[in-house]
Amino acid sequence: MANLNPKRPIEEDSSSDSSGEEADNSQDEEMGEEEQLGENDKEIQVEFAGQSPIAEDFHGIKSLLHQLFLKAHINLSGLTELIIQQNYIGSILQQCVDNDDSDGEEDANSEDEVFGVTSVINLSHHKDVECVKEVKQYLLEKTQKKLAGLFNNSSNQIGLLFNERFINIPPQVSVPLLENLCKEIVEAKEAGKPFDFTHFILISKLHESTRKGSESMKKKTKGSDILWVNAEEEPISEMGEVLGEYSVRSESDSAVSGTWDEDDEQFDPKRRIVLITAAQLPDMLTKIKEFLQ
Repeated sequence: MANLNPKRPIEEDSSSDSSGEEADNSQDEEMGEEEQLGENDKEIQVEFAGQSPIAEDFHGIKSLLHQLFLKAHINLSGLTELIIQQNYIGSILQQCVDNDDSDGEEDANSEDEVFGVTSVINLSHHKDVECVKEVKQYLLEKTQKKLAGLFNNSSNQIGLLFNERFINIPPQVSVPLLENLCKEIVEAKEAGKPFDFTHFILISKLHESTRKGSESMKKKTKGSDILWVNAEEEPISEMGEVLGEYSVRSESDSAVSGTWDEDDEQFDPKRRIVLITAAQLPDMLTKIKEFLQ
């Protein structure tokens, strides 16, 4: 069983959009951060760490799965239990809290909160589990049965990747989490566990501009009319095979919401199903690192 507790902390710099202003005033570095950034633009250092999923993480993991599947007819409790049962594979993302600086119950809740989950479930090995049957049916419907041949071939071992986190957490956190997942898959396979995959399926969250052609304000570069919820999934989509893409607007996706002015760019929340082979996994990590540099 892989030891997940010593996973290296992931430090994130959450600052406001005033970075350009800070660059222009670089000569004032001697000033205190509060003076440079302003009272409401303070730089916040947040440190995260990957941990093994445990039973206490159930509701946090389930909530993250819900933001992916929304109103799909899938037993998310069952999927969550599978992720927790195989806790030698995958990680949940939690905030590191300094016990010396803790502020009572509020900090304790922050420490226990699940900010992300990175894992994989073997759809082939668990084919008789009801929630997995529901996932496979969902995937078949959304890809117009393009996955039927893959599912029906008993020589295939197909993994469903989970790469979910809070929307305001930068994509750089995905690199060590995905690296650790790949390492754990190798270790589990060497230990004789059912993680000898041939293929992986990823369901990505994105938002596409509803204005086409000359109406789009984001047409300057290829693909710029698409906003990726998890930016690191863009290179995965480019190197993999896109099997399906569909709108989830009717399912109340709250990732991009609010009141739109007539001239505002409007976006349609979507899901994209991407297939990659197990042999592409190392190259996938390389491309993600290059993309996020």
